[in-house]
Amino acid sequence: MTCLAQSLRDPGPDVVLSPAGFPDRTVRWGHGWQVGTAAYWIALTENAVRDGRLPDSQARHSIGADLTEEVAACLLGGHGLPHQVGLAAFEAVRAEGMLHRPVTRQAIESVLRQPLRVGSRTVGYRFPAQRAGYLAAALARLQTQRPPASARALRDWLLELPGIGPKTAGWVVRNYLGSDEVAVIDIHVLRAGIEAAVFDPSWTPARQYDLLEALFLAWARHGAVNAADLDAVVWAERARIPAAYAPRR
Repeated sequence: MTCLAQSLRDPGPDVVLSPAGFPDRTVRWGHGWQVGTAAYWIALTENAVRDGRLPDSQARHSIGADLTEEVAACLLGGHGLPHQVGLAAFEAVRAEGMLHRPVTRQAIESVLRQPLRVGSRTVGYRFPAQRAGYLAAALARLQTQRPPASARALRDWLLELPGIGPKTAGWVVRNYLGSDEVAVIDIHVLRAGIEAAVFDPSWTPARQYDLLEALFLAWARHGAVNAADLDAVVWAERARIPAAYAPRR
């Protein structure tokens, strides 16, 4: 067998990940050139940082200009909506000056019911009444209370708002603080983690979010990359070429 063939067959080392609050998990780490392995995603993240595709600043993943705008952007995007549609809805509400003054659910809903421009298309927003209610409640609290400054405390504070679950709260905190203390376990990260054998296929965010998050953070920590950067690279790469990561039959 040639050296090249032996190299291609080399599965790479096993590593032990130590998620905070959970038992250690042994993972076949792989090599950076082996697509889909844990090492592969670390290598892609290192390359993105080195090439300047992830600017060196705390707010490198932010959408809004402050916490209020970040909450609005994440509430209006997320589950059930294409990313660009959520962004268009956020921009429409922000353009009306609704994010830093008292505003009613009905006023927000009226904006969300208007056609949104996404690239060359005009689209409708799928959840105008529901998301308007969530956003109005969030804005009222943000305008009357001082949120915590630390990542975990802020995430817990956000979880008290209607319409915000662990993924959305983590998304806000990740974007706003660039924190390594939280993770956004969306469908792209979940599938990448399963394919890399970091996650067990039977685990779901609905039942094991804390475990998935802790393992993701341990994965980033072992690879010596920023967890927010790893999250962003997995999301962007899998969203960019989904066919390359489709499950093989």
